[in-house]
Amino acid sequence: MEYFAKIKKMDQAIFSFSNSLLGKSAVFDSLIKFLAVYLIYSIPLFLIIYWFLGAKKTALRAALAGGLAWQGFAKLIGHLYFRPRPIVSLPAKELIFHRPDYSFPSDHATFLFALAFSFYLAGERKISYWLFVIGIFISVSRVVVGFHYPSDVLAGWVLGIFVAWLLWLAKDPIDKWAIEPIIRLAKKVRLA
Repeated sequence: MEYFAKIKKMDQAIFSFSNSLLGKSAVFDSLIKFLAVYLIYSIPLFLIIYWFLGAKKTALRAALAGGLAWQGFAKLIGHLYFRPRPIVSLPAKELIFHRPDYSFPSDHATFLFALAFSFYLAGERKISYWLFVIGIFISVSRVVVGFHYPSDVLAGWVLGIFVAWLLWLAKDPIDKWAIEPIIRLAKKVRLA
């Protein structure tokens, strides 16, 4: 129990310090808001472009890993272990409103690291590195605005990598029963 108390204390200290940076510079606040809320919307556009550039299996595998990690595993853990967001449970500067649902694990961190690790496993190293960097920036910004504690983000990173790895291990049956039928359907409707 002492170990978890130390983690909680460290989480709160890092959050309090990072959140105290808000309100000192309009440029910094705007950048953090963009990273925490809007940058994630570039990911579906990236996947669509990647799809049309010809790497359909890689794009679908990555999207599947990200979606399953985020909508499956992270949601399940969030319902089994409810941890309120720091913006709700601690004194904080509120730059952006977020509904007061679970904080642990970070959905964004889980999704982005599952996506990035899927590209890494597929041999797309440069793209995976960029996705990891984007994932780090988004994750850290979400700590600054009070949506997550640092341990929520770390747990999301680990969970995302783990789910991507599990799906990679099962890629042959997944390709046969999910990826290839989607590609065949896309070809019939002229989207592939």
